[in-house]
Amino acid sequence: MSLTTSTGLRKIFYQTQRSLIMGEITELASFIKEGGWPSWLVILVGIACAGITVERWIRIQIEYSVNSRAFMAKLKKYILSDNIDRAISLCNSKSSALLPKVLKAGLSRAKDSTQDIQNAIDEATLEVIPKLEARALYLPTLANLSTLIGLFGTIIGLIMGFKGGSQAVDAVQRQQFLQNAIAVAMHTTALGIMVAIPTLFVSAVLQSKINSIISDIDQYSVKLINLLSASQKMGSAGVSDSDNDVADDKE
Repeated sequence: MSLTTSTGLRKIFYQTQRSLIMGEITELASFIKEGGWPSWLVILVGIACAGITVERWIRIQIEYSVNSRAFMAKLKKYILSDNIDRAISLCNSKSSALLPKVLKAGLSRAKDSTQDIQNAIDEATLEVIPKLEARALYLPTLANLSTLIGLFGTIIGLIMGFKGGSQAVDAVQRQQFLQNAIAVAMHTTALGIMVAIPTLFVSAVLQSKINSIISDIDQYSVKLINLLSASQKMGSAGVSDSDNDVADDKE
């Protein structure tokens, strides 16, 4: 096959794809237009849902997440070797993730009592959880709102049908009124459900990821407190043994 023929076939393929896409867009626009102004309300709700979904997905999946198991394994090595500064530097290297922020708060109080470490971790947790859950809770509400707007469009369509049918002079006008009313009723309801279903699914996925991050924060915060407590005990035991050796030497 010559280069000219290949280029021509590729051009035809792209033009066909473009025509299909433009046809789908035109059909969707016509579908929305036939649904009347309630359909445009559903579209606005759908745009809001899409915006929140993209923003929350980027934040939760990319910025706030970290491989918690691998991160904690590295942190454990530094703590057991009594290298708290390196552990804090490791947390700083993941500055956008939430788990390192919480653990860093505990590491900054590593030489204090267990209760002080716990208080620092609790304070950091209370600061990061609202960032994690921000705007995600709007999605179920917007999904329900989309469904209700669709039902509202159905009622509007029925009202239009009865009102137009009673005012129509002949059968042709009556049929036209009924067609327009049914279009408003069915199209708005369909759009409302089309927006609500993926929104509820995305909300469930995001909530699952949020719960996973919160669970990691709770789990590894407790492990950090135990590690720091064990490290303090080992340090105290070492100091005590050293003092005993000095006393024996004096004797």
